[in-house]
Amino acid sequence: MADTEDLARLRPLPARFAAVAGGFWSGPTRWQAVALTAILASLTAAEIALSVRFNTWLGALFDVLDRRAVAELPAQCLVLALLVLGFGLQSGLHLTCRRALQLRWRRWLTDRLAAAWLRRATPAEAVAGAANIDGRIAEDIRIATEEAVELSSSLWQATLLLVIFGGLLWELSGSPTFQVFGQAVTIPGYLVWLALIYALVSGVAAFALGRPLVAATDRRQAAEAEFRVALVRLRDEAPPARRGGMARLQPLFGMVGRTWNGQTRSMARLSAYNAGHGRLTTTFPILAGLPGYFQGVVTLGGLMQGAQAFQQLAAALTWPVTSMERVATWGASAERVLALDAVLTQRAAPLPGAVPVPAE
Repeated sequence: MADTEDLARLRPLPARFAAVAGGFWSGPTRWQAVALTAILASLTAAEIALSVRFNTWLGALFDVLDRRAVAELPAQCLVLALLVLGFGLQSGLHLTCRRALQLRWRRWLTDRLAAAWLRRATPAEAVAGAANIDGRIAEDIRIATEEAVELSSSLWQATLLLVIFGGLLWELSGSPTFQVFGQAVTIPGYLVWLALIYALVSGVAAFALGRPLVAATDRRQAAEAEFRVALVRLRDEAPPARRGGMARLQPLFGMVGRTWNGQTRSMARLSAYNAGHGRLTTTFPILAGLPGYFQGVVTLGGLMQGAQAFQQLAAALTWPVTSMERVATWGASAERVLALDAVLTQRAAPLPGAVPVPAE
């Protein structure tokens, strides 16, 4: 049994969390779970389609400006208005569907763990690893499910961006010629190669700066949980026993402050880098595309279209780094949910399924 548990801990965290929380997609709730997931994925794909159309419109607009074709501007403004309407509709529907999935998944997992908690013959709080059980059910399940949906949705978006805008940028790059050691070298799709190098360098730098954030986030959340537990215990004590309460609370809040400051330092380093990186990403693609423009390989519209495609591709390639803070938050909460599930299911009978909850 111990060997099985040790092997289970060696599995990646997403796989272990899916083994506990993935029943939402396989039990009685599977149809609504699958339907919401499919709709969410389709709405993300619709956003990518709108982004591609916006990219095409951007190129056409700058070509119109380059030709000074004033008569074509009203048509371009109409296309922009339709695109703005499409983006607004897609965003509203995507948010509604995403939050519906998050709430239903959270309800299912809350029912599962709360039912196991309430069925126990002995208090779960007495078992090591089950401290602050109410906070874990109320807060950690919320964070773990919400962030899992957010991260999965953004990963799917990044994958589509990588495939679609990678191919588009290859076409927009043209094949400019560069002089290398006196030799003329033609590089097809050179902006794609530049995007890969740019994303690799910026990603490594951001990873090095943001890596300490994972441990810092975990330490802060643990300190916050200990402080909440102390407050709950003081609330339940008789008034005479509360006289020494401040002596117990102050060291715990001191720990909250220290972990808060540690997390702040990690976040500040990553935030400072992201601020500079964000400004560079808006200008570097234009500068990188100038050789093709000066050689007449691409038009002004193609230059601006390629710059925007470069930004989309770079954003997709750097998803692991830009999502690091959210991954850290999700990972800390997911680990606590898994620890609670392990404690609650040690002596509890197998769970029959989710407890029915009245519809809102």
